Amino acid sequence: MNNQLLKPLLLVAVVLVLPLVAIAVWGESFRSVAERWQESPPARPTMALAIVAILASDVFLPVPSGPISTLAGSQLGFALGTAASTLGMTLGAGLAFGLARLWGRPLAERFSSTEQLVELEDACLQHGPWMLLLTRPLPILAEACALLVGALQMPWKSFLPTVVVSNSLIAATYSALGQQAVQRGWLPMAICASVAVPVALSWWWRKRLQQAG
Repeated sequence: MNNQLLKPLLLVAVVLVLPLVAIAVWGESFRSVAERWQESPPARPTMALAIVAILASDVFLPVPSGPISTLAGSQLGFALGTAASTLGMTLGAGLAFGLARLWGRPLAERFSSTEQLVELEDACLQHGPWMLLLTRPLPILAEACALLVGALQMPWKSFLPTVVVSNSLIAATYSALGQQAVQRGWLPMAICASVAVPVALSWWWRKRLQQAG
C-alpha cells in the first residue's frame, strides 16, 4: 500500500475507532438475536429488506457486516443471503463515498496544502482500488478507506466495481458460513467468530500500517 495514503487513512480510522468498541460489544447481542430468529424467523422478504437496510446504514451506525451477513446466510440461504448482504454493503459504502466526494474536499484542504492534495490524489488513482479491495473486510478501515478515497475524488468508475467485487466475496463467505452453521447447529459460535476475527485482523493491520508509516 502506498505510504502517501497511510497517514490520512490512519487519521480517518482514528476518528472512527469508537464504533470498534461497539462492534465488539454487539457480539453477544447478535448471538441472542440469532437464537431468537432461529426460533421464530421473520418472512424471507422482510428479512432480506432488513439485512439491506441495516448494512446500508453503516455510514451512520457501527454496523458489523460480518455477523449480519452470517445471519443472512443462515436465514435466507447462500444465494439470497449473499445478494442481500452485497447490496446492503455496497449501498453503505457508496453513501459514505458519495458524501465524502461532496463535502470531504473542503475539509481535506484545511489540513493539507494544494501540493500535498495533488500527490495524494495521484496516489489514490494508482493505489486506491487495491486499498479499497484489501480493507473492505476490516472494521473501521473499510469505512475510513471509503471516506478517504471519496474526499480525494476517486472516480465512481474506479470505486464502484472494486467495492462490488470485494463486497460480493465477503458476503458469499459469510453467507456460506451462516448456512453451514445453522445446518450443523453452531450458529451462535459462527456469529461470535464473524465479529472477533475481523476485529482482530483490523487491529493487526492498523498496527502494521502504523509501523510502515
